[in-house]
Amino acid sequence: MEARLIWGTNEDKSPNPNHKPLDGDLARKLREMPLKWKNYFEVNRQTFTINTTNYTKVVMSKQCYIEVKDKGDKVTVKLYGQGKQVNRVDKPLPKGEVLTLGGDAKDNNAWLITVRPLNGESKSLETKREPAIAKPAPTK
Repeated sequence: MEARLIWGTNEDKSPNPNHKPLDGDLARKLREMPLKWKNYFEVNRQTFTINTTNYTKVVMSKQCYIEVKDKGDKVTVKLYGQGKQVNRVDKPLPKGEVLTLGGDAKDNNAWLITVRPLNGESKSLETKREPAIAKPAPTK
């Protein structure tokens, strides 16, 4: 799995010169969403694995982290800011899809967390179907 911490703003530059302008498919997807910011900057990117037993904690910044768990046909993502849970999402996450969570920041800016499967991973009902297996009829 991959998680990114994104800074959204209408300013042309991020207040932090270490932030990289977001480009590619993710930038396009964010611009297509009904969000009010025109520019997005990547603050941090983490790759990680999840399992069905425990939540995986992924620290995105000093103030922000997520906990992610595999629920079989979907994922659960809990978002924490300033040490408090601010959001929770339970949903299928098919290959190519991006789960986006976020919150407001000062001065008409925002921070977003995106979570997506990597390398063919998927947590979707469509890709987790078991093949139909014919069972013999009971004998009398």
